[in-house]
Amino acid sequence: MDRNVRLLGVAVGIRTLGAALYLPFLALFLVNVLRLSYFDEAAVLAGIGAVSLPFGYVGGLLTDRLGRRRLILWGLAGEATATAFLAYSFSLRSLEGAIGAALAISLVTTTAGPAAIAYVADLAQGSERTRGMTFYRIGYNAGYSVGVSLGGVLIGEIGFAGSVAAATVIIAVGAGFLAATLAPSPRDVELTSSRRPTPSVAAGAGPPRPTRSVTDSFRLLARDRIALELLLAVTLTVLAIGQWGVTFPVFVHNVLGVSYTFLGVGLALNGLIVVVGQTATTEAVVGRRHTSVAIAGIGLYALGFLAVGAAGFDRFVATAVFVAAVAVLTIGENLVTIPQMTLPSNLAPPEEVGSYNGAFQAVGGVGWIVALLIGGAALSTISDPLLLWVILLIPAVPAVLLFRHAARRLPPATDRV
Repeated sequence: MDRNVRLLGVAVGIRTLGAALYLPFLALFLVNVLRLSYFDEAAVLAGIGAVSLPFGYVGGLLTDRLGRRRLILWGLAGEATATAFLAYSFSLRSLEGAIGAALAISLVTTTAGPAAIAYVADLAQGSERTRGMTFYRIGYNAGYSVGVSLGGVLIGEIGFAGSVAAATVIIAVGAGFLAATLAPSPRDVELTSSRRPTPSVAAGAGPPRPTRSVTDSFRLLARDRIALELLLAVTLTVLAIGQWGVTFPVFVHNVLGVSYTFLGVGLALNGLIVVVGQTATTEAVVGRRHTSVAIAGIGLYALGFLAVGAAGFDRFVATAVFVAAVAVLTIGENLVTIPQMTLPSNLAPPEEVGSYNGAFQAVGGVGWIVALLIGGAALSTISDPLLLWVILLIPAVPAVLLFRHAARRLPPATDRV
């Protein structure tokens, strides 16, 4: 594996450790500290997501034109700055300030998101690309596991504002580490060469690939029927499994009665299982179809969600079921993430890797926004805990059907893990 892929994985681990000190608990801050209703909390987070939505695709276009490394570093620096403002707003218990800072964080991270995926795709092909994405994900979840576990404790000791302030420092450290160590990707080198008055070509590198206009990039994607079908499948998938990010922890704490501290420790199990098991999961499915892997992952998500729903009828067993459900959900996440992180790059022409990844990120954001609204509405109106999760899982059915249909149309090499 390329040294720079490993460096990126380490840096994303540092950054995620910082973000996980507060991000998994953000909905609880809005509900339990600022006293918003479930639906109002969901509407706030969905509104932030809606404004940020186009910036995933914008970020993809920018990473194909400005370069992967540059956008990665800009994103980290911007996130550290906005997180500092979030800490200040939390200390004042200012809803307006918190929303503004959270929006800035979302805009920056959404825009920079496709750059990291495109950077890894530049340095690896085929199954090695999947393995590179796996290492990146392991770094992310190692940071998440430590961060969410520490965050549950810190919030109890120094409050939400103190935890966010600590996150600011950690994210800034990650930005500095990456700025000092990460080399430009091959596409970054091409873009730098193409900007020179007389472009120079490195030995054996060939001439720089042309950069399409934004309009041409959009038209290319709009005419790619298989990509559009998979975009819809991903949107519906996120609509169902996106409940893991906000609805799940709120349900576990406020309906099942699991404490903040144990919630943090339980969610840390998610990151731990990824760190320990993602490589084994990836190697187990190498050679299989991305679409089949996605369907298997969706099935495990459904099993985990239905289990916590059933636990709502007997809170005596709720904690044990919560831990077991986290394990099942994480294995599903390990599976679903493989096609989510790799398939868009496989579908894209080499000079459009950022654009395709940005588009998939943006439409996934649509599912996440709608999931927030549906989750908040469901928590507010549905008293039966099992029925709640059955309803929230409905979008998984057409998602599975679309993946099965796309599998018959995708070239084997493109759909192969």
